[in-house]
Amino acid sequence: MQSSPPVHLGRLLGIATALLLSACAVGPDYVRPEVPVSAAFRELTGPYQGAPALGANWWSVFHDADLDALEASALKANENIRAAFARVGQAKALSDVAQAGFWPALSLDPSLQRYRTSDTAGSPPRTQTSYSVPLDLSYELDVWGRVRRLSESADANTKLSATEFAVVLQSVQASVASNYFTLRGLDTQSAMLIKSLELYQHQVSLVGKQVKAGLVPKTDLLQATTQVEATTGQLNEVRRQRSNVEHALAVLTGVPPSELSVAVKPLTTEVPVIPAGLPSELLGRRPDVAAAEYQLMAANADIGEAKANYYPRLTLTGSAGFSTIDSSKVVSWESRVWSMGPSLHLPIFQGGRLDASLEGAKQRSVEATANYRAAVLTAFRETEDVLNDLSNRVSAAESQARMVASARETARLVEMQYRSGLTPYYQLMDAQRTLLASELAAAQIQNLRLNSTVQLIKALGGGWKPAIVPELPAKPVRVK
Repeated sequence: MQSSPPVHLGRLLGIATALLLSACAVGPDYVRPEVPVSAAFRELTGPYQGAPALGANWWSVFHDADLDALEASALKANENIRAAFARVGQAKALSDVAQAGFWPALSLDPSLQRYRTSDTAGSPPRTQTSYSVPLDLSYELDVWGRVRRLSESADANTKLSATEFAVVLQSVQASVASNYFTLRGLDTQSAMLIKSLELYQHQVSLVGKQVKAGLVPKTDLLQATTQVEATTGQLNEVRRQRSNVEHALAVLTGVPPSELSVAVKPLTTEVPVIPAGLPSELLGRRPDVAAAEYQLMAANADIGEAKANYYPRLTLTGSAGFSTIDSSKVVSWESRVWSMGPSLHLPIFQGGRLDASLEGAKQRSVEATANYRAAVLTAFRETEDVLNDLSNRVSAAESQARMVASARETARLVEMQYRSGLTPYYQLMDAQRTLLASELAAAQIQNLRLNSTVQLIKALGGGWKPAIVPELPAKPVRVK
């Protein structure tokens, strides 16, 4: 009859449970670093006070169906977004690998071996076959928290990857909006140039007739022709810029540049006012700040894992199964075998490897702390910069509107004087050129205000919510 094992499984598990209950995780527990936070934004003006209310589809505040379609296409087909989303999946898989350390490892390793003993072994040689069906178990008792720290680090890295995905997502979405408004601003400039070009071509025709009639000098016709050619050059440059912006939108929406064509439409979008909130609230809304903190959390947990490597590693191992040379008794009760017991790994001399690993972990934590504080300061600076841009561009837009009105009235009066023969043609040309330049500058300022609003939304976090990673559609959609 088989004798009882010297250590019963229940007793061994009881000892393991007692060890785990008394175990502690070595290394520092995470504490968020202190960062300087102002009570309010310095560049905040009246219209931008209040708490921002932004959703994930923040671009809807512009009420532009074409922009909505482009943003939807970017979410479905942008390759940078898909790559970042895949990195989230990779981080989740690595986290699952770390979580597996909390569970016993169980493996089945059946084997069949044919062997022959030696003629000189002191006994008659023989040839036989050995059959073995062992079930092996191994479980590390996490006495010093090594596995827990590994899990903490992997969990922080998973959250880091999710927030980095949000950063990529926001960057792409903001780029789509900025390029779209730039495209519409160029459409506005193109419309202005075409209208002015038609006027100038008409004037060339009229002045040509006047030259033939001897009413005006030929220099007037040369000046009128020069004005037409200069405006044509401006129009060609605007069209060139528009094509390049359209190409950028194509790549952002995941299609070849030759396959995206956005219909020409002058810019009519009103500039919405987005409240900026308080600096203290900004830290919880920005995914890049959260990413920097998760990186710090992971580095902090790595210190604990590096410290735990100094301590003994206690592992429970066991094996049970069948072993025989008789093929008919491979799984019979008489062929059963088993073994079990703890094993201890005690690092005595590692050639400085453990010290170097711990020092490296500490320095990574120092670096991550500096990166976190830098991310916070960058968030404040970007918000202050955009608020400053918006405030000054509102004033610039108001001033430019008055300039356009003045230039338009000047051009009207000078044209009347020219037709009455009271003013030379070059004065009319200067007045019209000033009007066109003023109108183009007004369109550019409007585009800058819209782009600054996009940058403010991005600086405020773009409606990001922690721990939310949207599912990406499987099939890309193309917008034309």
